[in-house]
Amino acid sequence: MKQPSLRPLAIAAAMIAATGAAFAQEYVIAKGKLSDDDFYRLVACAAPAGGECQKPFVRWRKSAARDLTIGIVQVDPGYPDGVSTKVTGLLDQTLAELNGSGAKLRLRQEEPGVKPDISIHLLDLPRNSTISGTGLPWFDGNPLSTARMQMGWRNDGSIFTCAVALSRDVPPKAVQRILLEEITQCLGLMTDVRGGYYESRSIFSEDGMQATTLKGQDLMALRRHYP
Repeated sequence: MKQPSLRPLAIAAAMIAATGAAFAQEYVIAKGKLSDDDFYRLVACAAPAGGECQKPFVRWRKSAARDLTIGIVQVDPGYPDGVSTKVTGLLDQTLAELNGSGAKLRLRQEEPGVKPDISIHLLDLPRNSTISGTGLPWFDGNPLSTARMQMGWRNDGSIFTCAVALSRDVPPKAVQRILLEEITQCLGLMTDVRGGYYESRSIFSEDGMQATTLKGQDLMALRRHYP
């Protein structure tokens, strides 16, 4: 989901020397339909059309991408039952869509009690608040809109962790879209696109919520990121 810009954050004190930084998602403006090259560079490294990257290219290592784990690790008491039920029910469907995308990756739900590569936190916090209580020092303290993802990567650009937080104000009808967007961005395509052409066509749209499946240039970008 859409987030204000944020200065780079250290992942954790013990990891600073060996890691890159974690960023909140931002957006880049697109005037009309972009070429495939420009669209890929926008979502992968925040490059405007024909311009330079504003973020590094990051992705999971090939060995990790072949067996990425994800899990709902936190459901706060008081979190809306209707939303948590939808998240639980739609997670397998979301992973199946990503696994069937043609990209060289495979995601699966981790066993309960085992730390996943990508953690999902359902927080009893309103939108436009501050993340707290996740137990992740590099995640807590950051602004939370309706949802937020944040990742960490090593100096070689390989992702090693990602966390997704959903506020209690997630509309139940938006769960499918939000899950797909946040998990896809945890794969390294972390920048949104702002422009009318993409509002109904891309899960990376900053303003539109109509797209609920991977298609068109979204699929192209994911396949190019994991060839």
